[in-house]
Amino acid sequence: MTSTTSTHSRPRRGAVLSAATFLAVILALGACSAGDSGASSDSADVAQGSGGNVGADEGGAEPEAQTAADGSAPAAASPQQVVQVGELSMTVEDVRVAADAVVDLAETAGGRVDDRTEHDATADTRGTASLKIRVPSSEVTATLASLRKLGTVEQVDLHSQDVTNAAKDLDARIHGLQLSVARMQDLLARATTNEAIVQAENALTERQTSLEQLQSQRALLADQVRLSTLTITLTGPEVVPAPEPAPEPVGPQSFLEGLATGWAAFAGMVRVAVIVLGVLLPWLAFGGAVAAGAVAVSRWRRTRSAARGPVVPAPVPVPAPVEPSDDEARS
Repeated sequence: MTSTTSTHSRPRRGAVLSAATFLAVILALGACSAGDSGASSDSADVAQGSGGNVGADEGGAEPEAQTAADGSAPAAASPQQVVQVGELSMTVEDVRVAADAVVDLAETAGGRVDDRTEHDATADTRGTASLKIRVPSSEVTATLASLRKLGTVEQVDLHSQDVTNAAKDLDARIHGLQLSVARMQDLLARATTNEAIVQAENALTERQTSLEQLQSQRALLADQVRLSTLTITLTGPEVVPAPEPAPEPVGPQSFLEGLATGWAAFAGMVRVAVIVLGVLLPWLAFGGAVAAGAVAVSRWRRTRSAARGPVVPAPVPVPAPVEPSDDEARS
């Protein structure tokens, strides 16, 4: 009787254990979505589990301030963070030399050049260049002062935006997701059934993906705060059009020039007449031969007609008169 009871109790205990584990996973998922509202024991687990090992101390003290994955300070200790963006337009004597000087200024200040575009001057257009440089925020003023030495500054627009609250929000969200990832890792390590393992892995993957996205956004914001963006437009000097040559005088200006011009015109006319005569001479010879043949044929006909004598025309017969009939006479 005792053995029968033991045989039926083992499956029952396994079902109860699986249900308890599944319930624990569901409760953990709900706790993870609450962010930083977990108990101090969860924070202690995260502080101890930065390498993936979650502590089991439930009554531990509060963890130390945790640093975000991108190296930024936690939200509570974030200093004021400002993003600076500026635009500068200036006229220089040599666009290419000035563009090289701007690159040297950016690299000397500890920054870099993101974009560079140049157009050489032509006969009608001025040379231009556009550069987008990134310099440390603390070097913006010194960089602007150095740029003024390269030419004539026409316009400067410098804008600042305080992103401290945005940085704190990202830090808080990253911190909460790090806690959530640590809890999921702990639950995954303690899961005993396949169903619980799959659910814990899915939740862990989702939170790790969100954490990486937030860390990327935070890193981009930190880069914008660390390096200010300056867009510099360089314009070369005005293009001076070349002077037009003075018009040459028309016609001769003296007697000798008039004589030379007349003689040149006469010689040219004679030359043209000779050329035209050379072109027409074969046609004239052919036309003369045809005309001579026609005249010879005409003379031959006249000579032949004179030798035959005058031509007498044949007499024209006269019709006999018709006498009227008796009926016509009576009428």
